[in-house]
Amino acid sequence: MLFIIAKHFFAPIVMLNPKSLHLVVNKKITFALLTISTLCYTSHSAAISATEALASEYAKQVYQDGQAQAMAMVVIHGDERYFFSHGETIKGNGKLPRPNSLIRIASITKPIVSEVLVNLANENIINLNDPLQKYAPQGKKVPLVNQEKPITLLSLAMHTSGLPREQPNKPQKKPVFTWPTQNDRWKWLNTATPKAAAFDEVSYSNLGYDLLADALSQATGRSFHDLLKTYIFIPNQMHNTTLTPTQAQCNTLMKGFNAGPCMDNTAAHGSGGIYSTPEDIGNWMQGFLSNSKRPAKPLTDQLLWTGFKRYQFLEIIGMDVPGQAAEFGLGWVVLDPEPILGTPRIIQKTGGGGGFVTYMALIPEKNIGVFTVVTRTQNSKFKGMSNNVNQLVAKLSDL
Repeated sequence: MLFIIAKHFFAPIVMLNPKSLHLVVNKKITFALLTISTLCYTSHSAAISATEALASEYAKQVYQDGQAQAMAMVVIHGDERYFFSHGETIKGNGKLPRPNSLIRIASITKPIVSEVLVNLANENIINLNDPLQKYAPQGKKVPLVNQEKPITLLSLAMHTSGLPREQPNKPQKKPVFTWPTQNDRWKWLNTATPKAAAFDEVSYSNLGYDLLADALSQATGRSFHDLLKTYIFIPNQMHNTTLTPTQAQCNTLMKGFNAGPCMDNTAAHGSGGIYSTPEDIGNWMQGFLSNSKRPAKPLTDQLLWTGFKRYQFLEIIGMDVPGQAAEFGLGWVVLDPEPILGTPRIIQKTGGGGGFVTYMALIPEKNIGVFTVVTRTQNSKFKGMSNNVNQLVAKLSDL
């Protein structure tokens, strides 16, 4: 006998061969329900909303089309919030991903870093236009391609610094998100020559975001992990989100193809090192969306600002993973409406690393957000996941 876990009641449920996990958070009632492909009997009947039914179908499609080992999805639509999962947290263990399963969010770390940046700017601790040189370690120089276009905090946040995607010459067998260290990257930067001047092109840079986190730490005299806790984790009730997981947390880490070891990822504190859970990331995503209980967080308009257009740059590199990027902001990228595909304007962020692929898609004006995390197989396909998520948010916007 299994149970629906409810805020106000416990109801027995009889199941056959559970294959997916489906958690409903809807207004006053919160309950977890194991669903099966064909048959389920419960002592309580409840109407399934159009949002829930639609999201459930697309969760299955993400799992199938993405050729995932496992997937988990959080869907928010106004007052409704749902969790879905399929597959196994570790191949062969028979355990479904749960809301508190540990995951790597990979590059969804970046808009979180930008949120710290915006908070510090609003407190007049830094300015977005500050040159990176202002926060360089003593004796280190930030290279200049054009004296009138220095690398700034804003250029780092927008992937317009001219720096490469990765620091060259990574040592073999270094675990994911453990290199370069802060000392490594500043030593390299001291003699580097960027490919372009700041703001000439948009070129995705993990290195740039780690340098941004370094700069914010230097500006405040605090570790970046401490800044994350102060501005992001604690305010959003992200109790299981960290750069330094405990052994107990590591025991719940989902593992896919080419998985990295569960360990301290402080070296990648700006680019992708954050561990979290679907529940925690859902809480953070909720902050960008209004519902009947509370409005979106006060800085939402600044955080989701995407004021630079594609045509303003000489070249776009590494920004078109889920579709052609149209606008660029502080870690976020906008996909323009696609009449043929029937998709509206979507604000999105992609991520991947250590056996994980992640994606978040927002339509804030409709209070719609979807976060999806997938553990990879050798055959996993990112667009098999992202296309379905984009279709889901599009259809939710029509409800």
